[in-house]
Amino acid sequence: MSTNPILKITRESLSSGAVAQMVAERDDETKVASDQELLASRRRIVPDDFDCSNVWVFGYGSLIFNPVIEHTERMNAKIYGNHRRFCLRTRIGRGSPDFPGLVLALDRGGSCAGVAFKLNPQTATTELDLLWRREMITLAYDARWVRLHTDQGVKSGIAFVSIPEHQNYAPPMSMDSEAEIIAAATGFIGPCRDYLFDTVAGLHDHGIRDRHLENLVAAVKARLAL
Repeated sequence: MSTNPILKITRESLSSGAVAQMVAERDDETKVASDQELLASRRRIVPDDFDCSNVWVFGYGSLIFNPVIEHTERMNAKIYGNHRRFCLRTRIGRGSPDFPGLVLALDRGGSCAGVAFKLNPQTATTELDLLWRREMITLAYDARWVRLHTDQGVKSGIAFVSIPEHQNYAPPMSMDSEAEIIAAATGFIGPCRDYLFDTVAGLHDHGIRDRHLENLVAAVKARLAL
């Protein structure tokens, strides 16, 4: 297990480039997106002149317990056509080159309950640029618009979806395999297991149950107790 200090994901660590620098230093094989690439990626989804009066971001993992982005509203939301799964291998934040970890992404099929965050129209593009530094640092996600089903109707929001063709995509595996990786992996952001535990706690705080993740928590804790 790594003995390196933990780097917290904050507005400062993202905007200063500390996170990107840590990624570049920890793994030569992981390509870090340049500022120009991140800006071009964000502009493909939200151009600079976009009407940002009603822009939402869908959180299904770490955004729930550590959103970082400033927002004016938050509410539970559900999307259809994708489900939450540990389908992205990471050699950096929650894993290492020697022992890659797993993080959540939206995979094809099913549905996913999460939390939607509404951005301030005056600062939306700035907040999205910060979000891109966090989520798209290795361009491993497909950022796209999705329909958010909420108690206040359908909203249009941005979500980060897995790319099956990406080298870091992890095909479906057994719960035992997931638990083995999550229990053991750690990276410069912290242990992979904490990411799982914090996600489930964040979901519970919003009254959301994810049976698979809850069972995965039990499986990981059982391994840690051995």
